[in-house]
Amino acid sequence: MNRKKLSLLCAAAALLLAVPPVAAGPRPAAKKQVSTKQAQPKAPPAEEEEEREKPAPPPASAAPLITQTLNEIKTGAIEVYTPVTGVTTAQETYDIYAPFDGRIEEVHTELFSFATTATILARIISMEMAALLDSTPEGGHKQTERRWQDVYKFYDIKPETQGIVTNIYTSPRTTVYKGDRLFTVAKKVIVIGRNTAPLYTPMANGMTADIEHYRTGEPFKTRLVNFLKLKDSIYYNRLWLEVLEFPNGIRIGEQFDGRIFIGANPSTRLVPRRNLFERNGKKYLLMEVETGLVTEELAEITVSGTRYLEIRTPDKETEDGKQKK
Repeated sequence: MNRKKLSLLCAAAALLLAVPPVAAGPRPAAKKQVSTKQAQPKAPPAEEEEEREKPAPPPASAAPLITQTLNEIKTGAIEVYTPVTGVTTAQETYDIYAPFDGRIEEVHTELFSFATTATILARIISMEMAALLDSTPEGGHKQTERRWQDVYKFYDIKPETQGIVTNIYTSPRTTVYKGDRLFTVAKKVIVIGRNTAPLYTPMANGMTADIEHYRTGEPFKTRLVNFLKLKDSIYYNRLWLEVLEFPNGIRIGEQFDGRIFIGANPSTRLVPRRNLFERNGKKYLLMEVETGLVTEELAEITVSGTRYLEIRTPDKETEDGKQKK
């Protein structure tokens, strides 16, 4: 090999040595490609991609759909009643006891009869008077009673307050001893029940209700003394109705039906209830208004109009006040 060829080979070797290592071969490039693949996220399955494309459902508190329909606020009458059913219970009961040893000669009341402080429930005589009457012939009792009336008198058993006789523990010509229980009287009769249809108007103690026996139809008046919302049902209530008038024969533990008067207004502004929407316990209506001074950010409200925008909710309301699809 001559000197010229040798010098050319040396020059070529020097150029090869001068090239950077990253460009000298394919191996470094392959390593860089592997690291790039490791950094990429895993591709989601096809089902996940479809779920992502679906629009998210609206939140439960989203505003109802507002239509372009304008309606006039009407003027008319409204009356609100709610049907109720319940069972009578005895409240504030007390017992009447024999005042001394003796015998019950007469009983003048019946079970579930109404009694006042002037009502004679029974008549009792002493043991001595009972022995005297027993020794008298049958036809001479009245004469003996008149002869000894200044010495041996009948004692009348009366209630201390008005109420319903709920129990009778004695009978005519029964010997009793002082402290024996004779009667039980209930100062109050309470109908414990509930309303049987949704009630959208708030209740208040003191409301009156006309109640009647479900079988006989006998009517009487009551007054609402307490109420409590039923669990998970905002339109139904547990009711306590105090009986104001005690018809004879009202029985404890029987069913009574009727309705409570909630309120009435002969002339008032009315809109369909479904056009109201509620937020945080407040009710709102999309009403027409007139404006006065207006800026870019503020508007003066001068007059509330007589028309409102109709709203439409896609869900159907259930009787417990919730929405169902």
